[in-house]
Amino acid sequence: MFARQISADADAVETVMFRDGFLSEAAACNVWVVQDGKVLGPPKDNLVLEGIRYGLIESMCRDAGIPFELRRIKREEVLAADELLLSSATKEVLAITTLDGQAVGTGKPGPVYAKLHAAYQRAKQEPVA
Repeated sequence: MFARQISADADAVETVMFRDGFLSEAAACNVWVVQDGKVLGPPKDNLVLEGIRYGLIESMCRDAGIPFELRRIKREEVLAADELLLSSATKEVLAITTLDGQAVGTGKPGPVYAKLHAAYQRAKQEPVA
């Protein structure tokens, strides 16, 4: 709840959190880094709560031909990302266009976001098995 209050106080949608200099998650979302067309996410371990959309993002990347990798991501990599994305059941797939007052990439949602957002909308229309 404290991280959610930080977001509200800063008039931000989310709080991106780091632990020991590495990306962990957001207050209520998973965070994805896009670098050179590849989607990077923190590994599923004790430092990251695996959101219900974690596997869906990986699947959508695979289906769209977007390279995907889970590994520890340094804060510097996050700050230098071409795109940053959030995923959750309520936010679906959302582009982060500014972080700590600085533009992310071009400061606008990027091409990987567009592909994953469209894929997410299609996935919502598919019947649950």
